[in-house]
Amino acid sequence: MHGPFLQASIFNLRSSIFNSPFSLLITLLLFIGCADPRPPTGGPRDQIPPRLETTTPEAGAVNVTASSVRLNFSEYVDQASFARAFSITPMPEGQIRYKWSKRRVEVRFPEALRENTTYVLTLDTNLRDARGVALKRPITFAFSTGPVINKGRLAGQVLDARQGVGVAGFDVLAYAAPDSAMLETLPENPDYRTQTDDKGQFLFEYLNEQPYFVIALQDRNRNRRPDATEAFAVPPRPAITAVANTTADRPRWLVTRQDTLVPTLERVRPRSSRRLVLRFSEAIQLTSLAPEGWLLEDSLTARPVAIEAVYRFADDPQQVYLLTDSLAATSYRLRPAAAVTDSSGNVVRPDTLHFTALATPDTLRLRFLGFVPDEDAATAGDLHVLPPATLPGVRFNQPVASARLAEIVAARDTSGQSVSFNATTPDGTRYRLLLTPALQPGQTVEVRVDGRLLGGADTVYTRVFQRISERDLGSLSGLVAAEDTSGTIVVELYATDTPAAPRPYATTQPGATGAFSFSDLKEGPYRFRAFVDRNGNGRWDGGQILPYRAAEPVFWTTEPLAARPRWDTALEDTLRIGSH
Repeated sequence: MHGPFLQASIFNLRSSIFNSPFSLLITLLLFIGCADPRPPTGGPRDQIPPRLETTTPEAGAVNVTASSVRLNFSEYVDQASFARAFSITPMPEGQIRYKWSKRRVEVRFPEALRENTTYVLTLDTNLRDARGVALKRPITFAFSTGPVINKGRLAGQVLDARQGVGVAGFDVLAYAAPDSAMLETLPENPDYRTQTDDKGQFLFEYLNEQPYFVIALQDRNRNRRPDATEAFAVPPRPAITAVANTTADRPRWLVTRQDTLVPTLERVRPRSSRRLVLRFSEAIQLTSLAPEGWLLEDSLTARPVAIEAVYRFADDPQQVYLLTDSLAATSYRLRPAAAVTDSSGNVVRPDTLHFTALATPDTLRLRFLGFVPDEDAATAGDLHVLPPATLPGVRFNQPVASARLAEIVAARDTSGQSVSFNATTPDGTRYRLLLTPALQPGQTVEVRVDGRLLGGADTVYTRVFQRISERDLGSLSGLVAAEDTSGTIVVELYATDTPAAPRPYATTQPGATGAFSFSDLKEGPYRFRAFVDRNGNGRWDGGQILPYRAAEPVFWTTEPLAARPRWDTALEDTLRIGSH
């Protein structure tokens, strides 16, 4: 269509211009049809978010009497995202309507605006252009229906409590707090709303100059209310005053989560006459693998059924497996044990769930799945180096009785002598070997799993573990001080090569002088977090919204500190825990 035919079409267009008008029309249509209306492909991807170019009334206008606001953008905007991103304070009663015309939208209010009132309009980071490029930070402007416009400003930063980095996209809600008093309940709607930018910073403008109670929310359901499952951050003080001058440092809001929802048993799925798979509503932990506490009985006769083993797998934290006496193809009821908890320690709800069992015989054979810890495996041949306090182990597809484990698994030292061991398991499938004598720094042990005794492959699996040598370990030390003396100082150490680790690599409490030290560390970079443990539970507490309780003071190092073999590396500066 773009080659000779296009040239011929142009020629025919010229030759027919003085002939039939109908021929001219046909030729024009052919010519237009051959043109490609699509935008050119290739080039860099659009990463520029939409800009708000003009508003009517203008930002900062006073004595406004309009019943609507018109917004003009630099490009086409996704209309659905605009409705999600737009908010106005104070909020008019009734439904706001939107009328679109290309790159312009008119926001029509359902009622007359209040007299002598400053209205603050916000477009948060949900706003996207037609290509899906979102705002990086909220857009805010204001106008007044009276002769003056509010000048109050209030700034802050929302930080991740584990690493001290800014958290983007959190809703920040401000509630008027008259007389600087603590709020007893949250009003139905906040007085003002904004969002954090990509650095976690936020700024309220055009506020009444008075105290406010300000919270940050990960408002997933967009109801502008704190819900039980949503992360939040409380203010450093119950009332913070908005003033015209915001040259002071930004206070910090520290993100936390209060998990008050208990896990529930959602489903029981039989795999065979002796094996059940249980699915829970969230990731759970087993504080005990003992069958005691679990209730399994026939629904009709109430005859109890023995549970032989409880186990699970690390890669599916919502499932638990039960190995039972043989079940008939009839109805049973099951109630979980209180040993099932979530990560916050909430005990499973003691609901009874009914299910129909299978009469299918259980044919699952014991299989060896691998050695643990896999993540600590070195690359030097068959030698796998173990950090301090880490035990060698093995992993199977189901629980193994102690006598059976002793038949399948063996350990021996470098001279070929057998090394005795006891085994512990956190989940019924991974077994850590407590060697006697214990593996000392620099010593090696070979762990063997005889696959021939499993009825499968004629293979003996081996792995050589070596406890890391003392000459390969270093230490880190420093001083810590806190303005708040109402609790105990706790210093945590994190390995920066695993930034998402939910738990610290090590924890300590400094002495009376504030000195602390972490020894027996592998070479590599680490960072510190220190906090004042006011409630004495050994964990950082992010406080609560109502009744208000401030977060425990915390401090993070911004640059990693490297541990070096046979060397104590000391922090140059004291870790100073302020009070937000």
